Amino acid sequence: MRISDYLKKENCVMNLRAISKEEAVREVAGALVSVGKVKDEERFVQDVLEREKLGSTGIGLKVAIPHAPTDAVNGFVIGFGRSELGIDFQAIDDEKVHLVFVMGTNPEELSLYLKLLSELSRLLRKSDFREALQKATSGEEVVDIFKKFEA
Repeated sequence: MRISDYLKKENCVMNLRAISKEEAVREVAGALVSVGKVKDEERFVQDVLEREKLGSTGIGLKVAIPHAPTDAVNGFVIGFGRSELGIDFQAIDDEKVHLVFVMGTNPEELSLYLKLLSELSRLLRKSDFREALQKATSGEEVVDIFKKFEA
């Protein structure tokens, strides 16, 4: 399985208005709700924010991957958001985050979730991948970038 099998153009917020990590999680989660992937939006957001309390998901390189196993979603879900100004996620490198990936999975799909989280982390270590995401102009382009780099 590939991330591009799950990330859809409708799940991409190309210009996040959020100024805090909670707002960013809520905004991207809202995009997932609009396509029917989230059963309980508030619980999903709270589960992701609870996970965030264990340690920042700001992984450095201006990227954050807030995520949580939760039964508030159907299967595995992933959404993308991009911020022009940057958001303080208390990232490990103290840089503001511009690329946000919100992920959740039903606990029954934990193995798939961990594989996809690992794959996303691998892709995000590539500077040309991150730069392409920064320059993307649409959700469709974001999905195409994933397909190109996953090949």
